[in-house]
Amino acid sequence: MASNSLSIANLNYLSNPIISFSPFISFPPHPKPPLLFPSFSSSKRSAPNLSPLRVTAPANPPSPTEELILTSPDDYAAASPSDAFADESSKFTWRDHWYPVSLVEDLDPRLPTPFQLLGRDIVLWFDKSSSQWVAFDDKCPHRLAPLSEGRIDENGDLQCSYHGWSFNGCGSCTGIPQAADVGPEARAVKSKRACATALPTLVSQGLLFVWPDENGWERAKATKPPALPADFEKPEFATVTIQRDLYYGFDTLMENVSDPSHIDFAHHKVTGRRDRAKPLPFKVESSGPWGFSGSNDDNPRISATFVAPCYYVNKIEIDTKLPIVGDQKWVIWICSFNIPMKPGKTRSIVCSARNFFQLTVPGPAWWQVVPRWLEHWTSNKVYDGDMIVLQGQEKIFLSQSTDSSVDINEQYTKITFTPTQADRLVLAFRNWLRRHGNGQPEWFGVATQQPLPSTVLSKREMLDRFEQHTLKCSSCKRGYEVFQTLQKLLIGATVVFSATAGVPGEIQWRIVLSLFAAVSAGLAYALYELQKNFVFVDYVHGKID
Repeated sequence: MASNSLSIANLNYLSNPIISFSPFISFPPHPKPPLLFPSFSSSKRSAPNLSPLRVTAPANPPSPTEELILTSPDDYAAASPSDAFADESSKFTWRDHWYPVSLVEDLDPRLPTPFQLLGRDIVLWFDKSSSQWVAFDDKCPHRLAPLSEGRIDENGDLQCSYHGWSFNGCGSCTGIPQAADVGPEARAVKSKRACATALPTLVSQGLLFVWPDENGWERAKATKPPALPADFEKPEFATVTIQRDLYYGFDTLMENVSDPSHIDFAHHKVTGRRDRAKPLPFKVESSGPWGFSGSNDDNPRISATFVAPCYYVNKIEIDTKLPIVGDQKWVIWICSFNIPMKPGKTRSIVCSARNFFQLTVPGPAWWQVVPRWLEHWTSNKVYDGDMIVLQGQEKIFLSQSTDSSVDINEQYTKITFTPTQADRLVLAFRNWLRRHGNGQPEWFGVATQQPLPSTVLSKREMLDRFEQHTLKCSSCKRGYEVFQTLQKLLIGATVVFSATAGVPGEIQWRIVLSLFAAVSAGLAYALYELQKNFVFVDYVHGKID
């Protein structure tokens, strides 16, 4: 084997169906920002048919739907995050960007879905008349009840569950049941004050994007969302996606995804090995209000690019040699969107791809038999491995900030000790947040002094997969329901076999029924243990040898 190739023995763990899709293995496109906006097309798993991008029109004031249609993939190839921030001194505005809020495949078009973006409560729902996902402020203009508690009515409109006011996809009020048929009340339905507040939305590559400013329609129409690398569309790459809501801050998660050196320890025997840890001499190659990029020159070669405000793309390139086929170049992409929901809560959406071991990855092809929920079991181990460590870290940072009234980002190198080049990308993010991000996201609403989740939640609550992931994942929710149904059937079978075991006169039939009862009970218990992977699995680093 060539001296610069990677030993197969040292890469056995890469055959794990999730290793390459760990949300926190850092690896992205070429460090130059423009390459983060390749030809724009839909993901072959989540959105197999590329359709023109459409930005739905504002609902206030009501008007016919306006659309921005970008028909040519070349329109996106020329785009660059630096285009919007060509001036190094330009001001970064948190509300002036597209944010992915969910994987489309994990949204239920039959129900409204609540979400928080930059502290703003919104509701996501599917407008059948325009066949588009739309986003409103999560409040009815009538008496401010949450529209996310409503329903999609018989006309395909979003109906408030409090008094039955209905709204179309533009936000225009379409019905007030309490209003008289004539007079001023009849005209109330056409009032601007009766409209729901709509936000720009856009679907691309299987992701639903929302622009958080209702006054930013023109800017939204002129701005392209970040795109996944072109490799996601190549047939030799297998892709997988996952999303989970995490109870720690945006800056804590961004620092984590900027740090590949933690993988061999925080994710030992999941996506890394402690005995394989080594120096990672990173260097920052470019930076600015748009974000930063950096890489190392080792094998594997890891490169990383952060595109503000929340897109972090990681790429790893591995030169190796295999029996028979010879020299190979393995490529792994980890593209993570880290969406600030509110102080102390962040949604992680990870889209990953690799060009090896494709058989172990979920997908639409007939030979891809691994279910998506099974892959998510291992992916959630990655999240769990970081969870308690980051909770403790965030508590200490918060105490430093509270006690000394200091800017954590400005004082970061004094509060922490970061002597190695492995931490350079972490420092680059903290520097970006201090210089361009105003120290933290620009939250909607009035700042309160409520304690952050990481300071009050128990370990059980921090590791709650069911609330953070399963209920928000179409595959895992469906898998959990199937497991529960099968468990109930097996318990019922156990009862029936046990009750009838003593009925037959022949001893052999009694033995057979008793064996059936034992097998059913054993399978029911096995399902009970397995379905914990959808709910909660305790993670103790010290018990993993």
